[in-house]
Amino acid sequence: MMIVFYVLVCLAVIAMIVAFIETRILRVKHYEIVVPGKSASCRIVVVSDLHCTGFGKKNRRLIEKISNEKPDFVVVAGDVINSRPEDIGYAKVFFDGLRGAGIKTYYVFGNHEQKLSLISEEEYNAYAGEIGSHVETVNNETVTYGEIEMKGLLIPRKMYRDKISNIETYFNAEELVGKFTSDNKVHILVAHDPTFVDYYTCLEPDIIISGHLHGGIIRIPFAGGLISPRHRLFPRRTRGLYDVFGIKHLVTSGVGWHAIPFRFCNDPEICVINIGKERPDES
Repeated sequence: MMIVFYVLVCLAVIAMIVAFIETRILRVKHYEIVVPGKSASCRIVVVSDLHCTGFGKKNRRLIEKISNEKPDFVVVAGDVINSRPEDIGYAKVFFDGLRGAGIKTYYVFGNHEQKLSLISEEEYNAYAGEIGSHVETVNNETVTYGEIEMKGLLIPRKMYRDKISNIETYFNAEELVGKFTSDNKVHILVAHDPTFVDYYTCLEPDIIISGHLHGGIIRIPFAGGLISPRHRLFPRRTRGLYDVFGIKHLVTSGVGWHAIPFRFCNDPEICVINIGKERPDES
């Protein structure tokens, strides 16, 4: 029995070491998307769930990874910080680094930005106001970039709670940000939490970008992510590109971690979306 115990302890220690090393790896995942009937051509880097994680001094390694992809623009899909007022220093350094590299960036808040309001509304408003001078925030707003129309959906904070019922009685995405209106542009919706994707489709996006689930934290071969931030086992759509009612839904497992530096079989990632023009033989 003692031999079994020691073997299990050794395996646990090895797993922890591997998991810690894995948090320092940063991979780049590429996705090709063609939207039928749309002629847009664009390259977008998606970054999510940094949680104040650092890759080199002033996040130099992360910024270089992003810059090397030569994106038209970057989408930061929430949870840059860990819900502390002092985290604004980290956020400003990161966004200033992107701006210094000449990279256009759009930022949509996640639940951890909104948690600042639990301290006080003044803290939340101070963060939103000050960070707005370092990056373009798109919270319940619409921006246009060439042939791309993008909306950032600021999901109500109570939707992130563990027990949620009757969402439809208080959440209406169309009331918050409105439907897409342009016929010839590619419609991109950024919504931090992928859990409620069924409630986003009424906006009629072509592509939805989400994060939040951290890839399920622990990845199990052939089964996917193990656990969600709501402590639910085997959540669906934790990492990758999915098709939801004909809409492409990208869920990134994100860059950082929350609480403890632990990911297993789940390298930190940034995602690159290459939106291509539809070829005549594909129509």
